[in-house]
Amino acid sequence: MEPGYIKANAQVIAASVIYGFAGIFFLYIKNMAEGPVVFCQLLFGFLVLAAYLATAGKFSGSSRIQLRGKRKAMLLLGAWQAGVMLSYYTAVNFTNVSMSVLLLYTAPLYVLLIAPILLKEKISTKNLVALTLSLIGVVVVVGPVNLVSGTTGSGYLYGVLMGLFSGFFYACIIMTSRYLRDEYSGLEQLFLSTGVTLVILLPFMLQISSAVLLENLPVLLFLGVMITSLGSILYFTGLEHVKAQNASVISLLEPVSAIFFAYLILNDPVSRATLFGCILILASSLLMGLESESKT
Repeated sequence: MEPGYIKANAQVIAASVIYGFAGIFFLYIKNMAEGPVVFCQLLFGFLVLAAYLATAGKFSGSSRIQLRGKRKAMLLLGAWQAGVMLSYYTAVNFTNVSMSVLLLYTAPLYVLLIAPILLKEKISTKNLVALTLSLIGVVVVVGPVNLVSGTTGSGYLYGVLMGLFSGFFYACIIMTSRYLRDEYSGLEQLFLSTGVTLVILLPFMLQISSAVLLENLPVLLFLGVMITSLGSILYFTGLEHVKAQNASVISLLEPVSAIFFAYLILNDPVSRATLFGCILILASSLLMGLESESKT
């Protein structure tokens, strides 16, 4: 096995683990709503990413980063990114990290439901198995008894809905990114769409006081520098030398690491139902990921 291939796989693994910390460190933010947190995280990440791309010479020459074709889709990608981050952090706030990250990974379920309509794709037997696994996993993780009895409060239901919305927006990112990949590389999509997202979230900047910003600056810098920029740089540069099917498997480390570290750092309880639902949802994601890449 070539050293470059090993390094690339290690980069994708490291990125997936880093992504798993997002919801955990969000909970360390004090006196800031989800909108201002997302804006600051993306702003810091965008600046570091811009510095990296400038150093790599990506802003000059014939291959420089710029808006080319499919501009409306790029605008949509920025909107989807705003949606997934806002809804995911809201879900974390009202439920917990473990449930939120698993609901985020229901994205392949939405892709499966939407693709036949938009892309005229037929649903295969493997798709139906994945759909069934994902639906059962969501029911197990959410715990419908809690919703019906109301013992967990209205905030729990709101958090669950936001978690499901995060999965939907993530699915929109997946499909839009596939549409754009013949025009833009992964890093180009990330950089340009993040710029769009910052413009969309600009009104949240008015809600940020200097005192609160200084209080939360270390955590915001971690979210921006480590997750938005470093994690993404590792992921997309590693992805250039990793088989797509391998990347689909490795990316499942994100929810697994999020649940594991939430248990260690936050003492989030991990019930048997959560573990069982985790297995079902991730198995569904794996089936969908492998099939979509084999078609490609």
